[in-house]
Order: sequence, then C-alpha cells, then structure tokens
Amino acid sequence: MQRHFAHFETLYDVGKVLWYNVGVCEEQGVIRQSYHFTPVFDAPNSARTVVQARGFDKEWMELYDKADFRTKDPVPERTMRHGQLLTWQDARWLEPNTPENEEYFAAMEAHGLIHGFGVPLYGPRGRNAYASFDFGCPLEEISDERLGVIRSVSQAGHQRICVLLDKARTLPDLSEREAEVLQWIVRGKSLSVIADILDLSPDTVKTYSKRIYAKLEANDRVGAVIKALKLGVVTA
Repeated sequence: MQRHFAHFETLYDVGKVLWYNVGVCEEQGVIRQSYHFTPVFDAPNSARTVVQARGFDKEWMELYDKADFRTKDPVPERTMRHGQLLTWQDARWLEPNTPENEEYFAAMEAHGLIHGFGVPLYGPRGRNAYASFDFGCPLEEISDERLGVIRSVSQAGHQRICVLLDKARTLPDLSEREAEVLQWIVRGKSLSVIADILDLSPDTVKTYSKRIYAKLEANDRVGAVIKALKLGVVTA
C-alpha cells in the first residue's frame, strides 16, 4: 500500500490521480467502477455531480447521464449515510423505496448490475465523494485483502484530489467562447454535439477544448470539469 500512497504524492493532475485509481482497482479484478465527485451541499445523485465511470455498457451510461434518471438513484446517498461499504442489494432494502427508486433498481437488474458495492470517501471541509465497484460476482467471493486495497487506494486518491483542488485557487483566463464551450462540457455534451449547438466545426471545438484543459491544468474532461466546478468558473 505504501507504494500507492507514495505515488499519489508525485501526481499533480486530478485526471492522473483518477486513472491511477482505476488501474489499481482493475489489477485487483474490478470489472466496473465509478467515482462520483459531488459539489459541497449537493446530493450525490445531483446533475452537478461529476461521474467518472469505467466498465459500464454504453447504454447504461447514456441512461445515467440523464439528470431525471440519475435523481432516482438512492444508492450513493444511502451509502454515505451508512458510512461504510454497502452492497447495491443491501442499499436497495436499507430504506423504503419510492416508485422512482424501484424503477432505478429494475433498470440496474436489466443491465446486469447486481453484485456491486459502494463506499463513502471523505475529504476536508465536507468535500466527500462516493465510489462504486463491481467484481461481477458476489462480494463473499472476494478476499478482505483485495477489498482493503480498493478501499484504501480510493480514499487516498480522493484525499489527493482534494489537496490538488485546494492548490488550484487562481481562476483561469478563459475567452468568452472558451467559457461557452466549457459550460457545455460540464453539462456532459460531447465535442461533436457542442459543435452542432454552437454552429462550429468539430475541429474548432476540439481546439477550444485543448486550450481549456491547458488553462485548467487538466489532462482530460473529468479533471477539467471537477476543477471548473471547484473554482466556480461555471455551474452545471
């Protein structure tokens, strides 16, 4: 574990921290995982929550990106209230469900999302997050050692992200058009869709996105969105 903790100290980009976490969890056998970074005072299933996910099928991600569907997901909030590891199945029966909650759980089953679990991640000044993982098999088949690695590395990665965000105090000098493109990126639109919305060529929007990432000192979309929301450059 110490080598993972030491490596985090060498990372100065939010995106690189996230992808290092992904790699460690995949080494432990995780086939699906997600990280949900929620702005302070927001619900963990709000439209403003930034979600990095890997291993989920395209249809599920398109569904989850819809704000009206995401708000039906009670698992992150129940996991945060529970305060420790909680399987998706236990989360389903932990509290009474609304019809919207049942619709969400039915959709999970239809997409084969059965055996996963969530963990709360804690940061300074209420900057908490939720992460989920799925080995594709019942949790009882996974050793405590593998679970310990995943939980410890995910918590350490979240702490590192919080440290990096605290250092990112200076507001980037974005042009009016760059701010407009960033606003649509934060809303989850692809670069091709943004090009259609703004009546620009895809190459032009791609150029704007590269400039935005550079000014936010981020290497990818997720890192840029998290920094933009933290700095208050845009709102979702």
